Amino acid sequence: MALMVTNLEEAIRLWRDVMGFELGVQTVIPDGQEPGPNTFMHPKLLDDIFKVKGAQSRMALLSSKDGAFIELQECINPKIEKTPEENLRYGHTGIHELGLLVEGIDGWFEKIKAAGYRMQTDYVWQCAEIGRSFIFYDQDGNMIQIWENMGQPEWS
Repeated sequence: MALMVTNLEEAIRLWRDVMGFELGVQTVIPDGQEPGPNTFMHPKLLDDIFKVKGAQSRMALLSSKDGAFIELQECINPKIEKTPEENLRYGHTGIHELGLLVEGIDGWFEKIKAAGYRMQTDYVWQCAEIGRSFIFYDQDGNMIQIWENMGQPEWS
């Protein structure tokens, strides 16, 4: 999952310090190199992806011990613009939640709340007999859903 963020350091703090991901790479792309085995992104490719000449972004790659992977990018060119909060909710198309499966959801709820992140509800809620969940917002208003299974779900 890639998240475009307005402040890379704040985003790293969430994913590393609160969520427990390990920071593997923090760099600026393009890295000025032609395509090769140690090139994260060459200039022409980033220009083609971002659809601007001279595209540039600050990037961090993080992973969890369970194998989840997150890419954070703070665009320099084009300049990053924060999406209006009302466009991050369910009334618009696109991906609006990043969901993470955890164990010990009550502890996660308390940890994230204590770190000062805005919670969608002030409690962990149950979804039928299949799981418990809560949603919080990162510094840019993106919704992150934390989910814990309640045993093996029976789909009917």
